Amino acid sequence: MGLCCATRAKPVFKSQAAASIFADYDLNGNGELETGELKIFLRDAFPGAGLSDEDMDALSKEFDADNTGTIGINELHAFLRCYDQESQSMIRKTALLVIDVQNDFISGTLAVEGSEAIVPIINTMRDSFDCVVISYDWHPYEHCSFVESANTGVVPLLEMEKLGSLKPFSEVTLRSDADRKEHTQMLYPRHAVKNTEGSKCHSDLVMKPEDMSVFKGVKPNIDSYSAFFDNCKANDTGLTKQLEYAGVTDVYCVGLVFDICVKSSALHGAEMGFRLSVVEDACKPLNQSDVEPTKATLGKAGVRVMSSSEAIEEAKQIKANPKMAVRDYIHHVKVHKRAAALHRSETLSSPPAQMTEVPAACTSKTRSAQQASMTSEGRLNDVILPKLH
Repeated sequence: MGLCCATRAKPVFKSQAAASIFADYDLNGNGELETGELKIFLRDAFPGAGLSDEDMDALSKEFDADNTGTIGINELHAFLRCYDQESQSMIRKTALLVIDVQNDFISGTLAVEGSEAIVPIINTMRDSFDCVVISYDWHPYEHCSFVESANTGVVPLLEMEKLGSLKPFSEVTLRSDADRKEHTQMLYPRHAVKNTEGSKCHSDLVMKPEDMSVFKGVKPNIDSYSAFFDNCKANDTGLTKQLEYAGVTDVYCVGLVFDICVKSSALHGAEMGFRLSVVEDACKPLNQSDVEPTKATLGKAGVRVMSSSEAIEEAKQIKANPKMAVRDYIHHVKVHKRAAALHRSETLSSPPAQMTEVPAACTSKTRSAQQASMTSEGRLNDVILPKLH
């Protein structure tokens, strides 16, 4: 798994680690920065910036990601990821997040019509960005999102009376377990089983050794649409930490599918404090009728939807002039303030509109691919992660 930038991001307050900053500004010694303590830190961090009380309040609310009224060390890390002490400004870096451009979503068991067309667009875009991240759907052979697994009783469901008759794109209720709560799950044909042909990226997709990789949906009992967290936000994929290590501030999402995994990744990324954009012509939806509602949801969360040409031009401009004024940073982070609430309100596991059976793209050809992957049942669960680049 490669890191996405040639050098690590410049550390902030170079003479101090984040823990030391806490020691200096945690005046009451409770291990967290309260609002007044954070304001003292911000005024010291940005001398001469003329931050008003309103500006301070906006920043405080953004950093308080868990709405506790205090700032933990992880939340401070999120802010410091792009602050440069020498210039007293925010330093931007871009990442292209390539989501699930895998064979099963293009020509396999869950093929999306016309999805192959996005591959050359993504290839054209990638070199304009500081970093590239390849996200993989990476499931065990038996998984809670697979209709085959549900029908054989492998998946603990409330609707046990339906075993053997469940259809793709129907909904079931997963029983709670030690890892996550009871929740609704949409069922799909078996797809993206780790180390199978269907889980590989399309052969024409350009990938390089320095690209980052992230794997989602790796646990059998919980699905993960987002490249950042699973659907219950019970498990972190590690993507946030990798992006922070590389100093990334601006993330551009492309891939499959626009109305599910791309949307979920964009909302989670915005929630984590990155400036998020989705590149529409470098994505394909599972269901065309969900495109406009998805764009409306993203818009409410402050996530911009743009074209590949716009994204390329913007990434080039950021490379040429990466410094961002403090006030501009405040403006950018404030627009994402509704991302978390919107993501929670989304029924991420509900079926696409009017979809009750396998899409037309999943013809006998794709079902044959599914059957071929099923013949490997005896060996899939024992295979380690491959070297992907």
